[in-house]
Amino acid sequence: MKILITSDVHGKKSLLEEVIKKHPNMYHLNAGDIGLSESYLDEQNILSVKGNTDFFSKLPEMRLLEHEGLKILLTHGHLYYVKRNLDLLVDKAKSLDVNICIFGHTHMRYSKVIKGVLFLNPGALSDYERSYAIFDNGKVEFYKL
Repeated sequence: MKILITSDVHGKKSLLEEVIKKHPNMYHLNAGDIGLSESYLDEQNILSVKGNTDFFSKLPEMRLLEHEGLKILLTHGHLYYVKRNLDLLVDKAKSLDVNICIFGHTHMRYSKVIKGVLFLNPGALSDYERSYAIFDNGKVEFYKL
């Protein structure tokens, strides 16, 4: 099972389309600050959440998903102050009994198991590193455009 994970696109549609072209037909999660219309997300089959710069978005700020036996928490992270530390997000993930917690906001790649939960930040597609991640059967691989 492969999951394509992006975050912090900030409206750079051409970069997102380049990633989608490289990895077509994948289950695609975006951790917010996407800056693109919800109709575009629907067309591309991207599940996303609202980030702190998605001002007019009606996307939820958090999604609790189940995919192929995994329970996934998807959030941008700003409401949990992830730039300071992951304490609040760890508490939330543990309270929801998830296997994976995907977040963005910091623009920094991150993958670590904390208290039995995989915390994963793909980095930022709009940033100078232009990074994203693929989760494949328990393993995380980071990519750059």
